[in-house]
Order: sequence, then structure tokens, then C-alpha cells
Amino acid sequence: MRRPGALVLLVALALAGCSPALTGGAGGDPVPLPAVAVYSSTSAAPPAARLAAQPLAGHAGGDVRISGAGYPAHGRVLFTFHGRLVGETTADAAGGFAGITVRVPDSFGDSAPGTQFTIGATSGPVYAETPFVLTR
Repeated sequence: MRRPGALVLLVALALAGCSPALTGGAGGDPVPLPAVAVYSSTSAAPPAARLAAQPLAGHAGGDVRISGAGYPAHGRVLFTFHGRLVGETTADAAGGFAGITVRVPDSFGDSAPGTQFTIGATSGPVYAETPFVLTR
């Protein structure tokens, strides 16, 4: 009869790198334990991407300078204004870019002053956005 703690002890021994054997094979021969692999990740989650626009408000057809960080190194970064592609750049070796000029699409000129839109920047699965308020 086995004791309830025997299995726990065997698992602990296997994790510690010991090679105990179970009995119970043909004629009571030892049955070797299977190898146990333990995986652990010590890598931290990647930092969140950040995006900033200057100015924070402006009119349709106006220019906005975009800066960002936290993107893939040398990755292609696409810029959108309320989902519409307005430009692109390549991130530097540190995953950043600065002072990239994009134009607010003229098609937003009929929007009411004070309407808030988003400017987005995407590189593969990495995305960040910042608000932009339309003026006259």
C-alpha cells in the first residue's frame, strides 16, 4: 500500500534532479521515472508604446508632428487619423521616432469644432494612440 505523500515526494525528487525509481514493473523491478522539464520565463513584458502629437488641436489640412517610443527597432510605423492612413516612418534602433509630420485630412473639415479624433501609430502588433481636437 502506498502512502499519500509518496507521490509528492517522488515529484519533488524528480524536480530536484534525483533519479528515484518506482517499483511495480514485472517481478517488482524498478520502473524509472520519466524526465521532467520545468520552464520559467524571466523576461519582462515589453514596454507599452507611447505616442505624442504637437499641436494637440488644429484644423483640417493642418500639419501635426508625431513622436513615439516603444515600437520594434527598425520597424515600419504607420500613422492614422481616425483610422485613415496619413503617413509612415521607420523606427530607429531604440524603437522610437520624433518630429514626423503628418497632415490632418481635408475631408474632416466639415466636422464640428471641438470634435475629438485619434491619431494612431501601428507597427505589427504594437499600437498607441493620442487624442487630437479639430478646430476651425
